[in-house]
Amino acid sequence: MSYILASKTVFPEHEYSQDYFLDMLSSLWPDKKEDMQKFTKSVCVDNRAMCIEVKDVLQLKTLAQRNAIWKEEALKLAKRSIVELLQEVNLELSDISQFITTSVTGFSIPSLDTLLMNELEFSPSVKRLPLFGFGCLGGVASLNRAHDYLKANPKDIVLVSAVELCSLTFQMQDLSLENLIGSSLFGDGAASVILVGDEHPLAKESKYEVLDYGAYFYRNTEDTMGWDIRDSGFKLVLNKNVSKIVMENIPDNVSQLTDRNNYHMNDIKFSISHPGGPKVLIAMQEALGFEMKDFQNSWDSLRKHGNMSSVSVLNVLEDSIKQNVGNKDEIGVMAAMGPGFNSEITLVRKCS
Repeated sequence: MSYILASKTVFPEHEYSQDYFLDMLSSLWPDKKEDMQKFTKSVCVDNRAMCIEVKDVLQLKTLAQRNAIWKEEALKLAKRSIVELLQEVNLELSDISQFITTSVTGFSIPSLDTLLMNELEFSPSVKRLPLFGFGCLGGVASLNRAHDYLKANPKDIVLVSAVELCSLTFQMQDLSLENLIGSSLFGDGAASVILVGDEHPLAKESKYEVLDYGAYFYRNTEDTMGWDIRDSGFKLVLNKNVSKIVMENIPDNVSQLTDRNNYHMNDIKFSISHPGGPKVLIAMQEALGFEMKDFQNSWDSLRKHGNMSSVSVLNVLEDSIKQNVGNKDEIGVMAAMGPGFNSEITLVRKCS
């Protein structure tokens, strides 16, 4: 098995209220002011952070411009989350055996993990795994890949780092419904997590044990979420089917996972789930038979920071660790969905 020791989220310095965004977007798109008023209220977001100032985002015209900033700012933000996390758990970079990174708001070759390894003193023999294209699913998927590695290497430590700069994908000329919603919902951030194998001494200090996970692909749903990559940057692809897919699939998916591990649906006592948006959270609550209070950390993350794609669930994880969510030996789930369309659901046990 594998154990989650700690999670650390960091945010860019430029923070704006939702009221600020409403005023700014209404001035940019006066014909869409009524729509923006509706969306900025309905997404349940109060504040969001951005890697550069709004005025600078508005000057971006090309994919190359956006990606150059992503490369610079993602590196700085991910580095901060790693350094602060390792200080918190009193570990060295040389202790890390596998290093997993994920982002969907920019790309680099060599990949982001190699850029970080040139900035920080990792072991040159660390096993790298960069993930791209998972979107909002990236945080949970990265933890699950760490789990796979640690089952085979139970004495090792894995570092997972996610960074998303959603603000750089803003398209000022795009008046589509998807862009209006995205402009009201998404924020920037980075998070890192330490996991250890069950033969590592720190396993006894961990907060949650990863028991198992399931990956579920939903055929012919590729138009549900993703990017339409253009010369101007990443154009958001998003349709209203997400909540429907959750309701039609998640109960059976969770049931398959619990049955495989000799549990029942009613054994699940807590959730650490990605806050994709209000409709998705409500659908997840109903699919699991939970109430809003059972997803409180997901709602709080959404309200304070917006949807940070792969980073959000790791922020929810951090808050769950701090607040000691779950009682000893209770079973919970971590869940997220992303482009494909697909989901991954992780079964966890509260350790102490």
